[in-house]
Amino acid sequence: MSMPVENQIRNLRVAFENGKLTRDLYAKNLLRLLGLAEHPTAQKVAAAFIVGRIDQALLARNLGTLRDPRPAPAPDPFDLPPPP
Repeated sequence: MSMPVENQIRNLRVAFENGKLTRDLYAKNLLRLLGLAEHPTAQKVAAAFIVGRIDQALLARNLGTLRDPRPAPAPDPFDLPPPP
């Protein structure tokens, strides 16, 4: 995750904790920043947070498990074009 996105997430969290954002806005913007806005399981987790079934820590932990932290696999050397 790039530093600007991390900063945006931190600012979003601080705004929520200071009461400047509703649970709904916090969850929707967090999903967008994490790239999980279209992920069906992430939407269910966010919905549980919005109605108060889970807290902020559990929301963050669950969304963290849905993101794919692994980088894209390196291409197979046999699939690469021959060197010049």
